[in-house]
Amino acid sequence: MGALWIRALGPLEVVAGGTPVAVRAAQQRIVLACLALRANSVVTHDFLVESLWSGNPPAKPGAQLQVYVANLRNMLDPDRSKGAASLRLASRSGGYVLTIAEDELDLLQFREHIAAGELAVQAGDLAGGAESLRQAVELFRGHAFPDLADIELFRPELDELEDRRLDAYQDLAEVELALGRHGTLVGELQTLAAQHPYRERLWASLVLALYRSDRQADALAACRDARQVFREELGIDPGSRLQLLERSVLQQDASLAAPTTNGHRRIRQRLDNLPAELTPLVGRDAELAEVCSLYRSERCRLVTVTGAGGTGKTRLALAAAAQLGERLADGVGWVNLAPLTQTQQVPAAITAALGLQDRAGEDPLKVAARFLRSRRLLLVLDNFEHLEEAWPVVLDMLTAAPGLRIMSTSRRRLGLRAEYEYELAPLALPPFDPPLQPRVLREVPAVKLLLARGRAVRPHFELDHGNAAVLTRLCHRLDGLPLAIELAAAQLRDHSETELLDDLEVSLAALPAAFRDLPDRQRTVTATIEWSYQLLDETERQLFDQLGVFAADPTVAAVSRICGSTPATEAETEDLLTGLAHHSLLRRYTDPAGAKRVSMLHSIREFARDRLGSRGEGAAVRRQHAEYYLALAETVSPQLWERGQVDAFRLLNADAPDLRGALLWATGPDGSTDLALRLIGQLWHFWELTGDVAEQCEIALKLVAGTPDAAPALKAAALSGTATLCWILGRNDEASDLHNRALQAFRRSGNEQGAAWSSMCLATQAAQRDDSDTAQRLAGEVLSLPHASPRTRVAALIILGLLALYAGDIGRALDLCRECVERARPLGDRSLLGNTLVNLADSTEQSGDYDTAEQLLYEALGAALELGAQGHVEAFLESIAGVYAAQHRVEEAIRLLAAADAYRSDRGLPLYPAEQRRIESIITKARAAAGPIRFGLAWAGGESLTLTQVVHEVLHVRQASNPGEFINDDPVRPTFDRPNESAVSAAPW
Repeated sequence: MGALWIRALGPLEVVAGGTPVAVRAAQQRIVLACLALRANSVVTHDFLVESLWSGNPPAKPGAQLQVYVANLRNMLDPDRSKGAASLRLASRSGGYVLTIAEDELDLLQFREHIAAGELAVQAGDLAGGAESLRQAVELFRGHAFPDLADIELFRPELDELEDRRLDAYQDLAEVELALGRHGTLVGELQTLAAQHPYRERLWASLVLALYRSDRQADALAACRDARQVFREELGIDPGSRLQLLERSVLQQDASLAAPTTNGHRRIRQRLDNLPAELTPLVGRDAELAEVCSLYRSERCRLVTVTGAGGTGKTRLALAAAAQLGERLADGVGWVNLAPLTQTQQVPAAITAALGLQDRAGEDPLKVAARFLRSRRLLLVLDNFEHLEEAWPVVLDMLTAAPGLRIMSTSRRRLGLRAEYEYELAPLALPPFDPPLQPRVLREVPAVKLLLARGRAVRPHFELDHGNAAVLTRLCHRLDGLPLAIELAAAQLRDHSETELLDDLEVSLAALPAAFRDLPDRQRTVTATIEWSYQLLDETERQLFDQLGVFAADPTVAAVSRICGSTPATEAETEDLLTGLAHHSLLRRYTDPAGAKRVSMLHSIREFARDRLGSRGEGAAVRRQHAEYYLALAETVSPQLWERGQVDAFRLLNADAPDLRGALLWATGPDGSTDLALRLIGQLWHFWELTGDVAEQCEIALKLVAGTPDAAPALKAAALSGTATLCWILGRNDEASDLHNRALQAFRRSGNEQGAAWSSMCLATQAAQRDDSDTAQRLAGEVLSLPHASPRTRVAALIILGLLALYAGDIGRALDLCRECVERARPLGDRSLLGNTLVNLADSTEQSGDYDTAEQLLYEALGAALELGAQGHVEAFLESIAGVYAAQHRVEEAIRLLAAADAYRSDRGLPLYPAEQRRIESIITKARAAAGPIRFGLAWAGGESLTLTQVVHEVLHVRQASNPGEFINDDPVRPTFDRPNESAVSAAPW
């Protein structure tokens, strides 16, 4: 075949053999256009005759048609030998076929570009998808196949082609908006909306493009224009999408902001967990630029910031990470290694910082490597010096993830070939001779920091000719170390500059020789803290040392009970803490629940921990710590099942690091297995509510396996709790075994309520493995037990309701689910109430009452928000997505499904068979309704959201659809009704 190019998406044009060919005869153009419209398919003689003469053919239409076809063959295939059959326009039984390749006909190219665009968007290549879609729409030079426009026979095909063109424009607009190209779209969209005013997607894209171009008034005007068109010309209101968009524009909602993109769909959220900068970085501008330049100019992948303790390595790394993270597609992750004590803990700390801590028992290093493999981000490993034997972790991550950049802070380099060391020196010091003028001295980095921190305790502190020499000597005496300067500056609250210098001269005079032979000035920060420590009296020192036992910020009550040789009153403890705060060794604050708490810098807490280790009472203090937090758990955890649930959860959540520390001590070599079993038995439900269960599950499994002879009364709750943790992670066989063992232990200890609870749990597992007969039998047995707790009875009814729903008995499912809700409300357990509401909503949805189902799900979500726990919220969102899909709110449904799927995938949380089938059905329907482009974009948007973000999005949608309703998602002051104050406790045993 020779070169051929036919353009029919506009005035007909033909190029054959590299030469333009004029098709002047109208009838010939109709024949060619008809064959091109149905290229590579047989077009019958009868159809062509009808197309040419519309029911009034000449006497011999076949002969005339043959003439047209012969002329077209000569035009399209000019190099064909005389008498040879045409390969371009061939005769077939009953008709003709135009054989043409995709690059020879603009219609076929249009279809090819559309398909390529859809595939690119689904694969995440937004820029490539936009380019293909743009190429598709630009093939149109006017009305497609104008020679066929007046022939009624072609109206359906031409209308379909025009619809496809407009769909492509709409897809293109949405993809380019996702790429942040709103500025170039406005004019084009204005023209398209004016030409096709009934296309709501075009209006929505125009509104968004105007808003993102800082033209809010024009965006609102476009909303009004669209509403007027729909009402006056169609007699209907615009759809929910345009209505919600108008409200969002009025509220200047942050969700309308232009996305940040590098030309590829970001199917994941940028990581950014940098700690907040509480104070400005002072005197490190040059060092900051140098560290950043190593990554930019040297193209290195690993930088270790080394230096003595107190030089400000962490603070510099934080500032550098903030700058570098802006240039990396997937952001920056911060890993604080300071609390760790063993190298084996490093991989888990990294996965936790990446939000991947729950992966159902997988090797955390493999989890982190898999997560990082396709990402371009900076990972900061802060305080590596005491874990330097964990260097293989760094090497493995660099090897597995080519786009990864790592920054570590340590007192010595890691010793890897890929490593660039940046040694951070102390702050620059002023010269003694010649002395600097005050205006120049103020800008020397060490002096600048001293002035800034001094003003924090003495607002009018200033440098002048009278104190310039003293401040110069102070900075030298402190070696220019930022932490030393900050601690010394705190003493300016009660000392003059001269007094402070005199004290420093005395305190440090005997130490200079002790520091000179240590690498990286290791003892400088220790000496600075030691100096502050020496200013304390013995009672204050004892309290300071014992504060090293805490992992987080303890309450003053906890400090009073755990620290000191004898229990102290809170007032006495407050006095001692005031003294420590006065020396800037800690700070005090009141948490949102009103509890007074104590916070220490990590470096100071580590110093205190070292001091505690040197004291003889260290082991006793650690036992007191574990016993105190066990008592806290035993007092507070039962309230997680009743009306005090919200306050109980917040208190346990605030003390979670110390509860974990107590558990680790109890399961350690010097610990107590009895205490550990009691902690597991009390805390498993708290862990279930948080959704953070993987580490605790492993600890619990080892504990129950290693205590075969524990008393049944002690072990029963621990077995039951461990079983539930396994069940959450999808480890069903282990869960079933442990629930059976718990059942026997409860029975041996005479705990009938506990035995009923274990039977209910076994019924739940049977239902979820599709063993409906066993589930039905066990649930019925639980309901017949006189000692089953109210919560256990509700849980058994939940099982029966789900079995009815999955069996298709919607009427019975509705009855059972309504009874569950009625029984759950007075118990005050928001988690239980949320589950019953979701089950009732699912049954209500199946009955076709979507509005009621939606309201029930919003109430369930509200209960979860009030509690502040994330466990099970992803299931609530999946049910809401099902309702949205049934209401044809397809894009909203897809975003929720994607967010829930990402949350489950990141944490290894399984879906059980019936739920898996239900979710897959919703996704299939949503994909079919949305089409590949809209589905791909909506899924990408949902996948990039955290659970918190998608919950806020749901609440925003709800408020937009009910503008008169105030929705408060503040977990501190919820607006949802408190449960009945007369409710009885619903603890399971």
